[in-house]
This record gives sequence, structure tokens and C-alpha cells, in this order.
Amino acid sequence: MKKLFFLIAVAACLLPLSAGKLAAQYHTYDYITYDKHEVFLQYGAPTFQELSTQIRKVTIVARDGNKYVPDRFVYTGIAALGYNYYTSPYMSLGGYVGISAAMMEMAKTGTQTAVFKSSVLSITGLVTAHWIYYRTGMWELSAHAAAGITRWIDEQEMIVSGSSDISTDTRKWRFAYHLSPLRVRWGGSFGVFADIGLGYKGIANAGVSVRF
Repeated sequence: MKKLFFLIAVAACLLPLSAGKLAAQYHTYDYITYDKHEVFLQYGAPTFQELSTQIRKVTIVARDGNKYVPDRFVYTGIAALGYNYYTSPYMSLGGYVGISAAMMEMAKTGTQTAVFKSSVLSITGLVTAHWIYYRTGMWELSAHAAAGITRWIDEQEMIVSGSSDISTDTRKWRFAYHLSPLRVRWGGSFGVFADIGLGYKGIANAGVSVRF
């Protein structure tokens, strides 16, 4: 977490400096004609939650005091709708709302027998800052940083019939973030894009956007 805040602080310091240099890439006429609004749809996978669960095999302590780990893990990735408002031809501020789902069968540590099933729904809202650092023709390279919250809804049910209920439903808020050093967009008013990054949008994303 300390490394994350350090990266955000560095980005916040460099942004004003890079903005001055980027301004020189645009003709004065661009400041009159540029589109101020962008609406986009995107899909990303895997998300931070999904990847960390797979790698660490997240342990859950159930009501019976025993530890359980994912025996089978299925996830949807994250589908999202977003909006950007361009304050200049190369800078924008916006918002993002995404939803993802996952299902895990939980087995007692050291066994392969699934005891209960955990269905997770995650709804993420982010505030984003986006800047374009290269543009030529229909191609555009940019980066963005985002921060917000995730609503984590975990509903569990027993798989083994006749056994005592040891599952526990969970609903909680989590801090969410995303950092992307590379986003590639091709198009004019209508465009397609893809990006890579780290955080709650998914490591790899792709989508379509409309500017007006």
C-alpha cells in the first residue's frame, strides 16, 4: 500500500510538468474544435480481486473455526460504463462504474471436498484523471489514474446437505484504485481502445468510446 501511495504522489507531481510540455503538441485551433465529452463501454479481466484470490488462495475462517480455501474459482471479469470530460485536448476528468461476479467452492484446508459455495458480486465506482501524451492521425496514446470504492457482496450457501450451516454472508466497502500507463485508442468521434494496468478495472481492458 505504501508503494501505491508513493506512485500516486509521483504521478501528481509529474502531471503539471508534463501538461506544459504536452500543450506544445497542439495547435491553437485544437483548443477551439476539440470534443469535450466522451462516453465509453469496456470489459476488463482479470480484476485485482480475482487475480489475488487465484495467486494467494485466500483463506476463510468459517463459523466452526476451521480454515477453508477456494477449491474451484470462476469469474466474469468486469463490465463497465464510463464518462470523461475534457478540460483541454489532452486532459480529462471523469467517472467509471463497473460490475463483476465470481463463484468459489470452499474446501477445508488439506481436503478436496467442497463444503460451501461463495457467490461474490462487486460494484466499483472510480473517479479518474486521464491525460494524452502522444497523438498522430487516428492513433492516440494516453495514461490514467483512478481512485474510489468497491461494494463487496459475498453470499454463501452450504453444498453438503444435512450439515450444520458454517457459512457467513459478507457485505462491506473497500478502497479501490487503478493505474494504467498505456491506453491505445484508434478512431475519431467513434473509436476503439485497449489498455493495460493494475487495479480494480482489470489488468487488460478493451472497449468502444464516443466523443462529442
